[in-house]
Amino acid sequence: MGAKESRIGFLSYEEALRRVTDVELKRLKDAFKRTCGLSYYMGQHCFIREVLGDGVPPKVAEVIYCSFGGTSKGLHFNNLIVGLVLLTRGKDEEKAKYIFSLFSSESGNYVIREEMERMLHVVDGKVPDTLRKCFSEGEKVNYEKFRNWLFVNKDAFTFSRWLLSGGVYVTLTDDSDTPTFYQTLAGVTHLEESDIIDLEKRYWLLKAQSRTGRFDLETFGPLVSPPIRPSLSEGLFNAFDENRDNHIDFKEISCGLSACCRGPLAERQKFCFKVFDVDRDGVLSRVELRDMVFALLEVWKDNRTDDIPELHMDLSDIVEGILNAHDTTKFGHLTLEDYQIWSVKNVLANEFLNLLFQVCHIVLGLRPATPEEEGQIIRGWLERESRYGLQPGHNWFIISMQWWQQWKEYVKYDASPVVIEPSSVLNGGKYSFGTAAHPMEQVEDRIGSSLSYVNTTEEKFSDNISTASEASETAGSGFLYSATPGADVCFARQHNTSDNNNQCLLGANGNILLHLNPQKPGAIDNQPLVTQEPVKATSLTLEGGRLKRTPQLIHRRDYEMVPEPVWRALYHWYGANLALPRPVIKNSKTDIPELELFPRYLLFLRQQPATRTQQSNIWVNMGNVPSPNAPLKRVLAYTGCFSRMQTIKEIHEYLSQRLRIKEEDMRLWLYNSENYLTLLDDEDHKLEYLKIQDEQHLVIEVRNKDMSWPEEMSFIANSSKIDRHKVPTEKGATGLSNLGNTCFMNSSIQCVSNTQPLTQYFISGRHLYELNRTNPIGMKGHMAKCYGDLVQELWSGTQKNVAPLKLRWTIAKYAPRFNGFQQQDSQELLAFLLDGLHEDLNRVHEKPYVELKDSDGRPDWEVAAEAWDNHLRRNRSIVVDLFHGQLRSQVKCKTCGHISVRFDPFNFLSLPLPMDSYMHLEITVIKLDGTTPVRYGLRLNMDEKYTGLKKQLSDLCGLNSEQILLAEVHDSNIKNFPQDNQKVQLSVSGFLCAFEIPVPASPISASSPTQTDFSSSPSTNGMFTLTTNGDLPQPIFIPSGMPNAVVPCGTEKNFTNGMVNGHMPSLPDGPFTGYLIAVHRKMMRTELYFLSPQENSPSLFGMPLIVPCTVHTRKKDLYDAVWMQVSWLASPLPPQEASNHAQDR
Repeated sequence: MGAKESRIGFLSYEEALRRVTDVELKRLKDAFKRTCGLSYYMGQHCFIREVLGDGVPPKVAEVIYCSFGGTSKGLHFNNLIVGLVLLTRGKDEEKAKYIFSLFSSESGNYVIREEMERMLHVVDGKVPDTLRKCFSEGEKVNYEKFRNWLFVNKDAFTFSRWLLSGGVYVTLTDDSDTPTFYQTLAGVTHLEESDIIDLEKRYWLLKAQSRTGRFDLETFGPLVSPPIRPSLSEGLFNAFDENRDNHIDFKEISCGLSACCRGPLAERQKFCFKVFDVDRDGVLSRVELRDMVFALLEVWKDNRTDDIPELHMDLSDIVEGILNAHDTTKFGHLTLEDYQIWSVKNVLANEFLNLLFQVCHIVLGLRPATPEEEGQIIRGWLERESRYGLQPGHNWFIISMQWWQQWKEYVKYDASPVVIEPSSVLNGGKYSFGTAAHPMEQVEDRIGSSLSYVNTTEEKFSDNISTASEASETAGSGFLYSATPGADVCFARQHNTSDNNNQCLLGANGNILLHLNPQKPGAIDNQPLVTQEPVKATSLTLEGGRLKRTPQLIHRRDYEMVPEPVWRALYHWYGANLALPRPVIKNSKTDIPELELFPRYLLFLRQQPATRTQQSNIWVNMGNVPSPNAPLKRVLAYTGCFSRMQTIKEIHEYLSQRLRIKEEDMRLWLYNSENYLTLLDDEDHKLEYLKIQDEQHLVIEVRNKDMSWPEEMSFIANSSKIDRHKVPTEKGATGLSNLGNTCFMNSSIQCVSNTQPLTQYFISGRHLYELNRTNPIGMKGHMAKCYGDLVQELWSGTQKNVAPLKLRWTIAKYAPRFNGFQQQDSQELLAFLLDGLHEDLNRVHEKPYVELKDSDGRPDWEVAAEAWDNHLRRNRSIVVDLFHGQLRSQVKCKTCGHISVRFDPFNFLSLPLPMDSYMHLEITVIKLDGTTPVRYGLRLNMDEKYTGLKKQLSDLCGLNSEQILLAEVHDSNIKNFPQDNQKVQLSVSGFLCAFEIPVPASPISASSPTQTDFSSSPSTNGMFTLTTNGDLPQPIFIPSGMPNAVVPCGTEKNFTNGMVNGHMPSLPDGPFTGYLIAVHRKMMRTELYFLSPQENSPSLFGMPLIVPCTVHTRKKDLYDAVWMQVSWLASPLPPQEASNHAQDR
């Protein structure tokens, strides 16, 4: 019973098991496993949260946990079962013993009054007055006296009310629940509840592929086409979309799949009629008939190889023949009844229905009703794919032959396929299903315990899925097998299969052969096909594993391959431990598509920064350039498999997305050796062209935070050999490597180097003749020499990027402020660079003294010429010639009016940029009249308050400021009501909405506020009930219920930001007309739970609503107000459209 003996020793585990059903026990075991994992014990917090629910007071929950036998180690599963059975299905006598054990002493023989009162104070906070009657004869009572008192006073305290009073019921399973959404949907379709639950999972996976969040035609089309022709995709979408809102919801897809795949044949043909009725007028016109016949013939060509007369006829003749034979109205069109009569006798219509049957199961996720049906569906899909062959760009999946053979036996994959005898469309002749009796060969199983059969039908087609053993079969004792005539297997419903577990077949020698139906296979096991990876690193790709090379895997002996839709269907129905997708590529030599079983297995390295050491040389002060004594360390980080036909660009994009690294911040290097790496900068090269083999190392280089490249810095510091695949490039199209936050320097150098007169000056080498190495305020010609060398490299047209290391050293030597790897001002560096170049190239070696003269009223041109001449006497260089100018300044004396004009040299002009002092905010306005909400974009001052926001919004939406209620919405609930005097803040976790509220008519008394109480009651299974002040029910405790949420509609209480203990925040102060806040809620059903109230849990969705409400509001008015605001979301069903509901249910 666990590590601690519980207080329920009077009820054994074996007795508890007899009171629960097998289904309930399995559910409880699965729920326990989901909650506790592999442990056999459940912790106290987990017990309170998952079993009792958050609504149980903590002290009461702790007492229950300990009474069940819970310890610090946890609560054993056996003890949990006994406790739950006692609470839900225990007899009154057993519950009385349990309550007695809670208050009894260690011996368990009596209850002491003092201890019982102490526990009641802890649990209930008070002691009932009737307790003195229990202890009227003394301070101790035995079980008999306690029991007699307890049955008389069942409402004395919490535990007695909960277990013995008739007001609260806690059950393991509640069969009196109202029908769930799944049960209701199953009642109007031919689907079982389990089918609908399973289908819902597939539906959300398909809908998740939508870019708009809606299951629209853009999402639906690529899913079904191919094999559905694009011309039929829209018609098929419209057949599902009953309410014509251009979106297929879950109800519509469930009803559509039922109408297309289940139920009588006439109902399925009605669904096909909707596909061809493009204009939805209820009849098929001549144009629609022509399009229908053309599409049906294409479907026949795609899926069948046998010939029919209609393939050689003109479309117009076929249409006229159909109208002549089946147009009962003689109006030149077909009604639904006419189409049904024609389709029942026509092979083209049934072949299209067969195709829809496959698509609905394999693509849309409907689970086949029988194994035989499943086998026919998969076989039909694979036969069509085998005719198309492998298509480059598609993925096929590998399946272990051992599992595939077991699955084929389970679905009777090798049984005789149904052959449809062709009939003419015009003559309306009936077609027959089934084949004549034909011999079947008995095949010995590998272990000799079962029989399998070979299909020898007259229809000779290449079975792409048959195994190698089937080709080498030998004849054994033959017998005759006769196919049962009837409808197509894909259309036949075989419900009565329980008595077909054993089949007796008569052999040729008269002996009776017993054939046992094989068991359903488990999950797909592909582990035998892959090899164990010796390298322990994270795989970035989804190849599933590397296939074994020794012994060599042979198709149809060791593995089978299926297209992606078939794999997804099998995975959905059975599950798998490994998915082994392989791409179809076009062989570069033979130009023939092939399946690439062994893609390139690549090993990816990442840099690991080396520990910096103290250095006394210049390297320490050179920013982020590493020391030569600290080589860059590269470690194995990831592995991945890529097709040999993939380009470097495709691999780069995949890694960028997978690792969440910006493409411009990542580069790939081919790792040849520790000191020899090749930059893969030509993105168009394929792995095959680069001769990259298995287990080749590639280095993923990620740009540092200071914008430098680790590998480049390591190469520069250690003078390693770099192979960049040098090719002639456009002159000037050479980049500068970042040396550690040197983007400010690189941008300045690129700007100056693209000044053509200056660049040509340096490229021609004229600067070497003008170096001024004696200028005391210059840099001894070092700046000009280093810059000239760099310009010649940039404009040589031989490399894609260079490292301006020498120029960086020179700048750092003469301007230490630019040292280190901090970000600097680019304009300041540009000024220093031009000034340094000017002084190093100044042709004036000895600068004379120049006296500045006043303008004295002289004309500007004279003063300017004199100033410029004086400037040239001291400064004459290529920099002065290109970059220097004059700036006129004028000063006027306010006393005497004298004007003085000067012309000063300059080489930079500063332009002030306006600062952005605004914020941009989006807000959604929701009105009471039910119009579509409108989102407005506002530009507000940085210090704007919500009052100003309301005023600006009022001008846009036409509402008065008093009618606007601002609220911050997060997770479909109102998080906060901003105050008018608060500054506007951009929300991080939610978004701002403006709700229209009723215009205030008269103040409401604060003493009697109108409230809306969302309370839990047993009759609603945790659902909220909506009442007004006069009819507020008392909240009733439910273990798994939600806390009561009280929404004041006219109160002067202070409000708080956010929700506290499940309560909605109060509204702002002040008188206003009453209203309440309504939230959208749906009940989410779970399959694994402990107590019945936990089966359905509420979940919020959508946008909250403001609903007018006063003390005089009727319940119908609330419904009308809510419907007015949500009616724009609903589209009425067209009255003339026939629904996809099952007509025979």
